[in-house]
Amino acid sequence: MAYRLQQRLVDEFAAWGSTGEAEQDRIAVLLQVRAERLERPDPTRWRSGDVHDLLMNAVVPRQVDAWGLAEHGVGTVREFLRFLDATDRLHPASAKPAALLKEADRLTAKFPAAMADTSRWELAKRIFTAMLQDGVRPDGDPAEIDAWAAEFSAREPEERREVLGRLMEEREGYATGHVTIDGGTVTMSTRPPQRTKTTAPDQTSEPAKTNEPAKTNEPEQQKIEHQEPEHHKVEPPYEQVRDSALLRDLAALAGWVGFDGRPLDDRGELRKADRPALLAVLGYQSTADPVLTPLWLIAIEFDVIQLRRTRVVRGPGAALVDDVLAGKAQPQEALDLWVDLADALIHPITPLHSEKGTAQLRQWIDPWTPLFLDLLAEHERHHEGRAELDELTDRLIDEQASRLPAGDPDLFAGIAATAVRNTLASLARHGAVAVAGFADDPEAAAEAAAMWGTAPWAVDPEPSVTVELTDLGRCLLSLNSAAAGP
Repeated sequence: MAYRLQQRLVDEFAAWGSTGEAEQDRIAVLLQVRAERLERPDPTRWRSGDVHDLLMNAVVPRQVDAWGLAEHGVGTVREFLRFLDATDRLHPASAKPAALLKEADRLTAKFPAAMADTSRWELAKRIFTAMLQDGVRPDGDPAEIDAWAAEFSAREPEERREVLGRLMEEREGYATGHVTIDGGTVTMSTRPPQRTKTTAPDQTSEPAKTNEPAKTNEPEQQKIEHQEPEHHKVEPPYEQVRDSALLRDLAALAGWVGFDGRPLDDRGELRKADRPALLAVLGYQSTADPVLTPLWLIAIEFDVIQLRRTRVVRGPGAALVDDVLAGKAQPQEALDLWVDLADALIHPITPLHSEKGTAQLRQWIDPWTPLFLDLLAEHERHHEGRAELDELTDRLIDEQASRLPAGDPDLFAGIAATAVRNTLASLARHGAVAVAGFADDPEAAAEAAAMWGTAPWAVDPEPSVTVELTDLGRCLLSLNSAAAGP
C-alpha cells in the first residue's frame, strides 16, 4: 500500500484546511479502509461510485464508529475531495470533481442512518462495538482482549443475540462458536482460539478456497527475528549507499521529468510516445516497458515525482536522492532512504491497475522474500562463502510447506520461488545482495528486461547461481527493516 503517499496527503490536507486532529485521524482511517477493503490504494484516484462504495459498502458494514464517522464521515470525504481538486492532486483518471461532490452530498442523510442500522453490520463491527461498550479497546491490551473473547464465547445463545443479531440465524455455529480476535480480524469457530498478535480493528475474515493461498493469523508482512552475533555485526556502510542503481534510476527519472513536467495519458501514466525516451535515459532498450512500472510507483511513493492533473512533475523528494548520490546528504539520512527503498522492494507497492481480487495472493506472496533473507543470514552465520540460490530456495519451500495451499502446492511453490528471485534481482541492483555464477549476456539481459522487467537469472536460474548479503544487506536485516514495509 502507498503508506508514505497517503500520510503525506493526510498531512497536507490538515495544513490546507487547518483541520483538527480528529478530522486528520478520520481521513486517515477512511483512506486505510478504502485501500484495504476496496483494494483502491491510491488516495488521489476517485472514480464514479467510489465515494458510495467507501462509505456504504466498506465503512457501514465493517468499520467501528470510533472516530465520529457517522456524524462527520461524509463531510470529511467531501473536504478531502475539495483539497485534492484545489491543490491539483486529483488523479487524472478521476471523475470530475463536481460529480464526486454530488455523490458525497447524496449520502448526507443516508450514511448516518445506515451507520446506525445494526442489521447491516458484519461480525467484526458487532464484536468490536460490544467490546468498546464494555470498556475494552480492540487495539488495547491483548490479555484484556483475550479475556473478553473468552467471556463472550462462554455466553449462552440468547445472551449472544444482543451482539450478533441476524448473524445468529444466517451463520452456522454462531450460537455456540468460539470468538477469536486477531488484530483487525474476528472469526467464529468451533475450536477454542489460540493467541497470536493483536493490532487494529477494521475488518473481518472469510475462509479461503481450497486452491487459493490461505489467510493466516500472521501480520501481512513477515517479521524477520534476526539477531546478529557480535562478530557478525557491521558498521553501517554509508559510503556504499551511493552505488544503488535504484537511486540512480530515480534521479534520472526526476531529471527527465523536470520541474516543467511531462504530459500524462488519461490513466495517469506516461504517454506511450514518451516511454522510449525515458527508457533511453535509464539505459534500457525501447521495448523494456515492464521496468518502468515499479520505478514509477516507487518514485511517486517517495515524492520523487508528483502527479498534477494532466502532468507529472519533479517532486520535493528528488532533492534528497540527488544529495545522496552527490555525497551531500547526512550519512544517516542517506542510509535511512536506502533502507526505506529496500523495504519498498521487499514489500512491493500495489500497481494502480492490478487485477481485481488479487489482494489475497499478494498478501500470501509478501512474506516469502523476508523468509528467504532470514535463511540467507542464517547460512552466513553457519557457513563460509555464498549460498546456492536453488538449494536455499528449495530449503525455504520445504520449511514453509505448510504455507502452500493443498489444492496445488507445486504451483504455489513455483510462484513463491519466482517472487523471491524477482525481488532478489531488484535488491541486487539496489546493493542489498550480490548474485554471481550466471552468464553475463547483454542480449539476454535486454530480452529479460523487455519481457519481464527483471534479470535473466531470475527468469531461468542456472544451477551455478549463488547469492550473499552485502554489508548494506546485513545492516538492513540487523535493523529488522525488511519486516517494516513501506
